[in-house]
Amino acid sequence: MENIDHFKDYREYVSFQADRYGKARLFENEHILVGLNCLEPGQSMEKHAHEVQSRFYVVLEGQGRVWIGDQQQETRNGTVIWIPAGHAHRILNTGETQMVLLVGITPAKAD
Repeated sequence: MENIDHFKDYREYVSFQADRYGKARLFENEHILVGLNCLEPGQSMEKHAHEVQSRFYVVLEGQGRVWIGDQQQETRNGTVIWIPAGHAHRILNTGETQMVLLVGITPAKAD
């Protein structure tokens, strides 16, 4: 049996960058990738889509605005966001504090 770390404190992996949002990988196998996306106030994840990957986000810290297709909504701690494959999306940190999102991506790797 593999020696896998099944428990992690996400706060030890939070990573912010001045020029673009930060990313960190927590867990990954052939089916799913679980990680973090970290945005400074005013930073955004520009509009894009993933043709074969679905993903979810959970806002762990901060607040922002999320666009999925033609829908948009304000988000804050505890908001869960679902983005099916092929749907364009964008995330903007609208708050005055850093924003941390837990992200799950399936499949973990796109062909």
